[in-house]
Amino acid sequence: QRRCPGRKYGLRVNTISAGPLKSRAASAIGKEPGQKTFIEYIIDYSKANAPLAQDLYSTDVGNAAFFLTSPLARTISGVTLYVDNGLHAMGMALDSKSVEGIVGDN
Repeated sequence: QRRCPGRKYGLRVNTISAGPLKSRAASAIGKEPGQKTFIEYIIDYSKANAPLAQDLYSTDVGNAAFFLTSPLARTISGVTLYVDNGLHAMGMALDSKSVEGIVGDN
């Protein structure tokens, strides 16, 4: 009989899928003088299309990780926790003004 390593060793395995964060590393992608960076376009897109139109901070992601490692989440295993203001549930709106110029016209 196969045994699950999580069961044998008492491990829980979860992942966090974070939305767009304006970190130093992300801000360096596509940086051209006088133009928005790629992450700035994606943050604008998120604010325009996510159910919760607010900034996402690294502390939001950290709080989710803290929750998953706390006793409050002791029965949670095998999930992906989306910390993205609900953007993952909306699909991609290719006609959004916030991605104009970076998404090819079809």
